[in-house]
Amino acid sequence: MTLAISLLSPAFSASPPKAGEKCTSLGKQQTYKNYRYTCSRKSGKLVWGKGIAVKKETSSAAAPTPTSLPSPSPIPSTNSTPKSQPTLSPTPTQSLAPTPFIEKFDWSKTRSTDLGFLNEYENWCQEEKDLQGSLKQIESAYLNYSRCSGIYRVAKYELGILRPQTLESKSSNDLPIAQCQIPEPANSRTVRGFTTLFESGRRDYFARNIVPGPKMKIQVIPIYSSDSAAPVNEPSVDYKAYLDFLSEWAKYSSDGESSVEMRIPKEYLRFSNKLSEYGLYHEKSHSHPDHVRFVSDLVRDVDSKIDFTGANGVIVVVPPGTPLQSFQQGTLKGFNTSEGRIDSGSSMYPLTLTELNSIKFANFIVPYWWLHEMYHSGVGFDDHYGDKTNNVNSEHGLGLWTLMSNWGGDLSAWEKWIVGFITDSQVHCLKSDETNTRWIAPSSVKTKEKKLIVIPISKHKGIVIESIRPAGLYYKIPVKSNGVLIYVVDLEQPGHGFGMKLVLPTNRNPNPNNFFLQEGTFREGESVVILGNRISIVESGTFGDVIKVERT
Repeated sequence: MTLAISLLSPAFSASPPKAGEKCTSLGKQQTYKNYRYTCSRKSGKLVWGKGIAVKKETSSAAAPTPTSLPSPSPIPSTNSTPKSQPTLSPTPTQSLAPTPFIEKFDWSKTRSTDLGFLNEYENWCQEEKDLQGSLKQIESAYLNYSRCSGIYRVAKYELGILRPQTLESKSSNDLPIAQCQIPEPANSRTVRGFTTLFESGRRDYFARNIVPGPKMKIQVIPIYSSDSAAPVNEPSVDYKAYLDFLSEWAKYSSDGESSVEMRIPKEYLRFSNKLSEYGLYHEKSHSHPDHVRFVSDLVRDVDSKIDFTGANGVIVVVPPGTPLQSFQQGTLKGFNTSEGRIDSGSSMYPLTLTELNSIKFANFIVPYWWLHEMYHSGVGFDDHYGDKTNNVNSEHGLGLWTLMSNWGGDLSAWEKWIVGFITDSQVHCLKSDETNTRWIAPSSVKTKEKKLIVIPISKHKGIVIESIRPAGLYYKIPVKSNGVLIYVVDLEQPGHGFGMKLVLPTNRNPNPNNFFLQEGTFREGESVVILGNRISIVESGTFGDVIKVERT
């Protein structure tokens, strides 16, 4: 796994940082006497937080402790990795100032939120700083095609020990959790809420097809044919970047029990017919005759060579270099194997990075989009981009937030709860006619703490509140987007892309630049009135946000 370089500009001051004393820049850090201090907002003021001990580096010859700096040392470019930390000579006549440091972010490890979040990007399209191997090749090809990068990694954080100073009201006031499991109407053809009103067979179908989910076993079917490229490597080598991304995100996202398995044969299996005969295509339904025929012929050819026992999802791939027009992404269902029926499946574009302009949905070569499309084909989640006009005065949906929007970031906390990544014990279910103050941790950070506030309004409508930080698939959001997402789930609203709508701040422009509704989050000290409830952000920090809900 590669290392990401983060350049954190130090805030220079005339004296060492002390917990509770004033600081000048939210999120800035200083290290003094082996303690790292973070500037955070408390009661509306910027102050240094409690110092966190950091490991002191050792070497064969201990370096002297600097007592001062003549001036800040230049910070090297992110385009190169420094060989070592520069040695800074003390100047006795000057007071102590913190030493500039370059912090390395190891994408393979989980970082404590107490060390702060690394806001290194401004939007989803900004080029990655340290991709290598096949991921870099994918990004380069897609950048050349669309001038947009995409999302390729999972920024893993676990909640540290820092906690808010604001006192919560008693959680015993929470409603029974079932009252906040807002159900999808029985006749709905999509899933935006809980499936409790579906008839029993459809509920069982949903439970079997939570893919990707905290408990999933995906069977990859690698095939080749007379009109595909010839196999060169093992399929697990060709598609390692994609499968690792899916597996890593699913395991990290689960705060409860997790069992994630990706199974793939050691070689591509021969498919009797030409791939191009079936016209697999994203905009065709799984019930299209071409897709149905492909699934039947595929099972005929591979069933005897693959043990499908326990699998609840299928991904079909072909060798890299296969023409993109010959084998496109398409929803597939009804794999009637010898070991049982599998309902959730999808074909995926080959890892072919040329002629991207020959297909309509070239973005599907980015690993992130495998997740998005699998949630359509498996769980049945809908898109959340509203009427797609990108107009704040229209049905804007969730803008470009969340995995199920046009680019977005992580899966919404509401949907994580539906599929089981977030547990019932992590949800505050609040009455709409009481005053309550609750703390929630960032929705994309690993923790057992509460992550979600739901306020039921009616049988099919509620207010949902979650805390957003640059963790998980949100690692490319800018600093100004850190905050609280408030949205209304209205499951009686029909239409593709509808049913979840972001509540927007009224004191500033929520859509200044970079991506639609970029600053649709609420910050500390801000509030909004929605559906008779005033929602206020009382305190914010690396721990998440404290929210006050009161009836107006």
